[in-house]
Amino acid sequence: MLPHLDPPENTNPHASADLGNGYILLAKRDRYLTAVRGEEERVIAEYLGLPFAPKICRWACLRLPNGQIARSEYQELQKAPEDIRMSRNVKVRYFARLIIRVADEHAALDADIASPDRFHFADVALVTAYSQPHTDLLEKSYGVLASCMKPAQPSLQVIKISDIRSVVAMIPHCPIIHGVAEERYFLVEKSGMEIARFGVEDDEE
Repeated sequence: MLPHLDPPENTNPHASADLGNGYILLAKRDRYLTAVRGEEERVIAEYLGLPFAPKICRWACLRLPNGQIARSEYQELQKAPEDIRMSRNVKVRYFARLIIRVADEHAALDADIASPDRFHFADVALVTAYSQPHTDLLEKSYGVLASCMKPAQPSLQVIKISDIRSVVAMIPHCPIIHGVAEERYFLVEKSGMEIARFGVEDDEE
């Protein structure tokens, strides 16, 4: 039988996790569940409505339904500056699977998580947000120039992985606003991503 006429049922990369609807977590990942501390613990616990955050499994990369790959600080900050990829501008600290219930009563929470059927997860991303776009620049550019600033104090947020639609670049620029040059970043989306989703149907439960 010719291999190209009998493709494998699972074409996802090794050690990946298929979340459905075209979202696929890609290695590198934590082999064992990890406890979080500080601000990360606070925002995760608040997101889940719990008094404390559960242990998590962090993932480095996420493939989106449009084929883009979003990379997070979890792996990128371990590299030399010249090796860091531009796609990290999505401002994701890491992607995570939060254990919200243990499916197998005999599964220890510090067990190897290579068997995901032992747990029930909430799939999220920890992100730091830019400011809202400058209103005047946005209006005068007819909605083209979305110019934002990095907050002085980064604010962590937890979002559903399924809410991520595309990877964007935040390009530095210094517009003169009221006679003062400001260090800002403008948003650039990769063209053609809307077309890439044509004909893609979401999975229904």
